[in-house]
Amino acid sequence: MNVEREKMKNGFAVSKLLCSMSRFAVVPVRRVSVLFIFSIILLFADGGNAMSRMQPLDGAVAGVVNAFGSRDAARVNRFVHPKQGVIVIYRQGVFNAFKTVSRIDFRKPVPEYFPYTKIRGSEPLRYAVLPVYDCGREAWSKTGLFCDPKYRDTLLSTTAINLKKNGLKEVSPETITRFRALEAKSVRVVLVDANGNDLVFYLTRIGGRWYLTILDRISSDCGA
Repeated sequence: MNVEREKMKNGFAVSKLLCSMSRFAVVPVRRVSVLFIFSIILLFADGGNAMSRMQPLDGAVAGVVNAFGSRDAARVNRFVHPKQGVIVIYRQGVFNAFKTVSRIDFRKPVPEYFPYTKIRGSEPLRYAVLPVYDCGREAWSKTGLFCDPKYRDTLLSTTAINLKKNGLKEVSPETITRFRALEAKSVRVVLVDANGNDLVFYLTRIGGRWYLTILDRISSDCGA
């Protein structure tokens, strides 16, 4: 009888020990599961944010291109920031020049002698190396609609520096700093249609929206 009682006592102790161990073992598993699920949720959430950042850019590019194609100033100006305006870079003699306008007006282009080109923009947007204009061939290196989010240039700030250096325009150091900051966060878009007509512009993200901030009218202008 004593032997049986001792066996029962030992069995109860072992069972109690196993239960205690299983309780402590479950906790880490549950924690790992929760952490794993939470990590997956964050991963998909971040992927969604990355995609949402790309979709507005696509929409803004299409919006600007279609508005220029139909010469619809009202639609173009929906992409113009009310305080920033649009900086138009154009040729003035042998120098590049720039002018800030509050809105795009197809009846009053900048410069006045160079009408805004009516361009056909049915090409899909491609994220790739941008086309380059060859003055010798008088043609772009390729046709289509291109955007390279990683590409940054200094066309605007360089234009301002050269104008100041040659005494053609008073440009403050603050303005040059502002131009450089604008270039650093802007995306250059190049559209070349089947007829060789082009539209080159920059979009900048301001307050969660993409705005048309710079219009390049010199890249295909090789005249002196």
